[in-house]
Amino acid sequence: MQVPAVISERSYTGRVTRKLEGHTRECDERLTQAFTLLGKRWSGVILGLLLQGPARFAVLARTIPGISERMLSDRLNELARAGLINRTVLDAPPLGVVYQLTESGRAIGPGLLSLGEWAERYMASAARPRRKKV
Repeated sequence: MQVPAVISERSYTGRVTRKLEGHTRECDERLTQAFTLLGKRWSGVILGLLLQGPARFAVLARTIPGISERMLSDRLNELARAGLINRTVLDAPPLGVVYQLTESGRAIGPGLLSLGEWAERYMASAARPRRKKV
């Protein structure tokens, strides 16, 4: 379905444009990359936990109900490759790995917090239907 609306001003991305002749939209490639990474299951949750401070792998695994250690490892590796988190191997007893946000990872914090507030406001009612008073 095509929407014949006209976008006359810059939108929230500053880069979404409208080709009037074809009624097609182009989305900023950076926004697409961000949602590709952050839209994966558990990525936002992991970043949200690391906003609270550095954490060991075992703590993250215990804190996120329903995530397997393999999935956690995969997501942590993806976030590290994207430059959002640092991985530090501890060689002193007890052995372990600590993850913490990089500067760019911390910079995403306000956006995650805003998204959480939005979800609380607009998605909470859908998750918890209200009962009708009889």
